[in-house]
Amino acid sequence: SNEGKRREAEAVLGLTLLHRPLDLTEPQSLDLHEVVRSKAAAGFKIIGSPVLVEDTGLELLGLGGFPGALIRWLLACVGAEGICRIANAFGDSRAVARCVACATDGSQTVIGEGVVLGTIVAEPRGTGGFGWDSAFVPDDGDGRTFGEMDDEEKNAISHRQKAFIALKDALGC
Repeated sequence: SNEGKRREAEAVLGLTLLHRPLDLTEPQSLDLHEVVRSKAAAGFKIIGSPVLVEDTGLELLGLGGFPGALIRWLLACVGAEGICRIANAFGDSRAVARCVACATDGSQTVIGEGVVLGTIVAEPRGTGGFGWDSAFVPDDGDGRTFGEMDDEEKNAISHRQKAFIALKDALGC
């Protein structure tokens, strides 16, 4: 249901995706694979045709990987500013941005995963992107947060881009 994610996926995949927001029950799990498989199966059951879902987690290493797939809820409660404060309060601001994309036609399920290592800044920087983009600096970037990058720059190195490329490869496209 996230328009920003849909636009990013379309840019990475180079195609137009039919977007249909669904109110799916999301398992409360740190395991992104479990979350996307469950959402894809539920989406297919509702729509009755092939579906593509993705979910993203932000693993704070100072918190043993929490919140992971539950980042949505932490972000809703404390915003990007709170994520910065929390990550930096434990003396280890390293983080892992992880995305898992899942496609299913009801009989076959295919997964693609993308990972970007980085750090959480002391205070959010940038107004681009969405979610926690202003808090995360990828290790393989130039020191800017995802929120300081334009869409093209972010898509070139993002965890979502890596997940969709892995999914595309797994599908043999």
